[in-house]
Amino acid sequence: MKIILTGEPGIGKTTLIKKLLQRLGNRVIGFWTEEVRDPKTKKRTGFKVISTEGNAQLFASKFFTSKHLVGSYGVNTARFESVALPILEKAKELKDVYIVIDEIGKMELFSKAFRELVREILFNPKYKVIATIPIRDVHPLVRDIRRLQGAVVIEVNKENRELLVEEILKLLD
Repeated sequence: MKIILTGEPGIGKTTLIKKLLQRLGNRVIGFWTEEVRDPKTKKRTGFKVISTEGNAQLFASKFFTSKHLVGSYGVNTARFESVALPILEKAKELKDVYIVIDEIGKMELFSKAFRELVREILFNPKYKVIATIPIRDVHPLVRDIRRLQGAVVIEVNKENRELLVEEILKLLD
């Protein structure tokens, strides 16, 4: 079973992932990404990656200098890989778990190792995956994931986002 969540930025994909993680408990392994905001101004300054084991790294920031840019954010692929790759490698070894990959987006896709690992996991029928992708095909891999045979692709929007936790849990049973 592959469940692919897509939707506009800020619509609630990561919030939905975190609710699913709570409900599924030790049946999930993987990571999610979160915004980082300035405590004073509340303005977004970057993004961090957090594994289900509690490892976290700031990997994109307005204060990073990088050859990889998304808008005003510099992306540090080594920091991203230091959290995302070990947890996904570990997930491949486990049985009867859902692998969570939030998000397969522009910033994350700068990592060649991540792209290869995502392709290996998502296109192998033995792995059960819950992943998020952007609404637009920002990379050929995103397009391929959207067209993945047998995957359930769900667009998250304001109308359905509150109902989706229960709907997805039903699909997983």
